[in-house]
Amino acid sequence: MIDEKLRQGNFTSSNVFRLVGTPGAAATYIKEKMYERYLGRSIEMGAKSSSMTWGSFLEKRVFDNLPMGYEMQHKKTHQHPKLKCLVGTTDFLVPGKKVSELKCFEPKNFASYVSALLTEDTEHIKKEHPKEYWQIVSNAMIHGVPRGEAIVYMPYESEMEDIRSLMQKEYYLMQMDMTPADMYYLSLKSNSELATLPDDSKFKNLNIFEFEIPVNDIILLTKKVMEAEKLLNNGV
Repeated sequence: MIDEKLRQGNFTSSNVFRLVGTPGAAATYIKEKMYERYLGRSIEMGAKSSSMTWGSFLEKRVFDNLPMGYEMQHKKTHQHPKLKCLVGTTDFLVPGKKVSELKCFEPKNFASYVSALLTEDTEHIKKEHPKEYWQIVSNAMIHGVPRGEAIVYMPYESEMEDIRSLMQKEYYLMQMDMTPADMYYLSLKSNSELATLPDDSKFKNLNIFEFEIPVNDIILLTKKVMEAEKLLNNGV
């Protein structure tokens, strides 16, 4: 993803929450994107943690259990049709209807995010998990759809036999641009060392919350991006 030219020097959905945060956070983000434009490359080095690898691996498993109509979009970065400096890569898309963002967090963040989603209160979710919330809003704007969906998954321990079997299947890994080498260290970990849920957990393994994107948030994000774009283009 760091080699994706469209993401270099442009604001991305995964970090756009920084533009609606404090003035200092916005200024820092704008400066980072200015650096990328001068460098001609991403300022990131592409380090990938085991938790990120775990989440990427599980994405297809979640997709395979979603209803018909969803498309996987993790390989495609899209640009906003009017705000050219805003780009994003959504996980799943139901064309014309909604974008979906999947998170396979480690236990603490999983519990926090699911607890927020269970309130079904977008203001509360926005306050507690701004990064995830604004990512959904941004990608919905880019794709021109009215609804967003948060999906959070942590497999039950009873699923792990099947999941470990999938770690060995190259055809499965290839669809996620992964290799058996990517799975090696994960395969050595015990279930308790991976983000898994006991079968008797009070949380469900798969949690989905769909909502209408608030018009006021579209207006706010559009304003913030336009302001940031002006500063970015002026080299500030």
